[in-house]
Amino acid sequence: MPYAAINDVQTTLNHEHTLARGMVVEVEHDTCGPLKLVGPPVKFSETQPMVRSAPPLLGQHTDEVLSRLTNLTKAEIEELRSQGAIR
Repeated sequence: MPYAAINDVQTTLNHEHTLARGMVVEVEHDTCGPLKLVGPPVKFSETQPMVRSAPPLLGQHTDEVLSRLTNLTKAEIEELRSQGAIR
């Protein structure tokens, strides 16, 4: 019967193999400071994928997405925000 240790998230993220493979990366977030993120799981011999930016804050791109995808005006977006429909 095959078996192996079962690690929790904290143990997995701090495991020597995880660290050696660069699976945890630290990025600087303008608002939150340094953040540890899961790095790209696929590794290539010549081109290394990387985390390009920190994750956005909740609602950070709401105006941009609504104006591009739904053609809502700034006034319409603000109305939705005032009604509590969006953040």
